[in-house]
Amino acid sequence: MIMKMKSPLQRLYATKLALLATVFTVAGLVLLAVAHHPELVPAWGWLWALPLTDIGSALFTTGLIVVAFEYVDSQDADSRAMERLDEVITKKAPAIRDAVIDGFAFAPETLASVASTETLDRVARNALAVQLRDEGLAHDLYEDLLKQAPPDGERRSDMRVSVSLSPAAVGPRTGPDAMFAVTIRREFRVVPKQLARRFACVSTPDEYRELLMDPATTEAYYFESRAGLDAASPNVYELLDFTVNGRPRPVRRATRSGAQVCTVNLADLATAPGEEVQIAYTFRELVQQHGHLLRLDFGAPCKGVAVTLAYGDAGIRYMNVMESIPGAQETEVVRSPKDAPPPTVTVRYDGWVFPRSSIAFCWVLDRELEDRT
Repeated sequence: MIMKMKSPLQRLYATKLALLATVFTVAGLVLLAVAHHPELVPAWGWLWALPLTDIGSALFTTGLIVVAFEYVDSQDADSRAMERLDEVITKKAPAIRDAVIDGFAFAPETLASVASTETLDRVARNALAVQLRDEGLAHDLYEDLLKQAPPDGERRSDMRVSVSLSPAAVGPRTGPDAMFAVTIRREFRVVPKQLARRFACVSTPDEYRELLMDPATTEAYYFESRAGLDAASPNVYELLDFTVNGRPRPVRRATRSGAQVCTVNLADLATAPGEEVQIAYTFRELVQQHGHLLRLDFGAPCKGVAVTLAYGDAGIRYMNVMESIPGAQETEVVRSPKDAPPPTVTVRYDGWVFPRSSIAFCWVLDRELEDRT
């Protein structure tokens, strides 16, 4: 049988016990010797008033018992102690487990302080798998959620978007190259985590898709060069204003062949770390009338969205709404009365909207219906 090596604390305890046993044994022998040979200490007459024989026997016996207990019964005592500990743990394990789980459930900061990121991921996946009763689905949903809402990303709230659609002042008024001027204003609350806001307009579909996936891009717009208009032109795309808590911020615009980028720097904001601010900006872009589509994307997770589109004097017979917002809540679509100009349509969603969600407006032009008659 292989003997388990004792720990330093166990060895120290055994040494102290052996020393104490030795002291008791020696003291007992000395007292017994004095009791049987009084001539050894003739000057200490007061000792004879004490029961030296009884005290010496007690000390001597105690020392021997300690030695016997240490070297004969120590291993059995350890085994008995382990059995008692195992019995207590077995009986109390459910209560301990429930207490730990309840503590983590009601105090997530405690769980975060004692568990690594990998452990937290496993806990989240397994908990979701238990609730959904499908481990594969739970893992895929969790991974997709982390990609759309990364832990270090921004969280926006109460986004209000107003959109105005009207005939463009540039280009032909009718025909395949006729344009609508779309003015979009966004307002939302957020704790800024990006030092710069980038607004890009490009004429290459591949570059546009890359910008949509880039978290550093605030807004991205694709414009196909038509009727002498190019994506680098301010008539095609322009960032009109950008404010933080109502204070305007300077806009820096850079152009290249077939593209432009407007940048707003937020590095010098006079706000405390973690402080929420109100961001608002307005930009104008051109869309083809015969494209029949205006799509609004969301660059970060946002709690609560309301989008209002006004299209008076645009020659639009009817406006359709196509929303792609996956969620358990129902999207609310409200249209203005027909006899209350200008015509508007409002889309509201009170839950979380993630970056890959979108709202699209599709229209039917008056002249298209007239041409068919």
